[in-house]
Amino acid sequence: MPHIRLAHALTWPPFAYVAHGQSVGTAVEVARTVMARIDWTLSFVPVAFDELAATVLAGHADGMLPFGRNLEREKLFDFTEPLIHSGGALYVLAPAPTPQGLAEMAGKTVVSPKTGPLVAYIRNSYSAVRVVPAADYEESLQLLVDGKADAAALNDVVGGALAARLYPGRITPAARRFLQIPLCIAVARGKHQAFVAECDHGLGLIQADGTWERLTRVEGAN
Repeated sequence: MPHIRLAHALTWPPFAYVAHGQSVGTAVEVARTVMARIDWTLSFVPVAFDELAATVLAGHADGMLPFGRNLEREKLFDFTEPLIHSGGALYVLAPAPTPQGLAEMAGKTVVSPKTGPLVAYIRNSYSAVRVVPAADYEESLQLLVDGKADAAALNDVVGGALAARLYPGRITPAARRFLQIPLCIAVARGKHQAFVAECDHGLGLIQADGTWERLTRVEGAN
């Protein structure tokens, strides 16, 4: 059987993380299920979130998951069809309501993790918004709670879960997304194209029989 090595972040629940020495999470389970359908073997390479792309480009893993697809990243990577449908959302201090969108944040400060795609998106699409890169999700939420940012732009699933855990009742759950972000498996551009095609076939199979919906609905990720 052909084999693929996929890197994932050490801690990015509920999508991918390490628990009791094992790779777990929604994206991990979707990938395992797909690989079983297309008769590929699979191993995981857990790394720090900000080392994912470098790990693949250096050849220490064949691909990574789940990785948000956008035009900038397509210059370096090829992507499968989405493992999970996700998006960017704005988090504000309670009891304020979720902003209608980024246009409403003109002249205000929005913080977002520097390793994600949202900093570049906001800078390129909403120049009137002051976007501040943070080290990670935890720092983004800390800056919001400390009053150093008007909002935090985060993945809607990961951000919501972390906000509820770290600051229960202090941050408004996001009511909407301002950006749709497909989370995929990414491989270095021009490499492993046979894998990408077969993975897409496997994703189609588990979507057709309802398996994909069951796996992603468990974590509320679709």
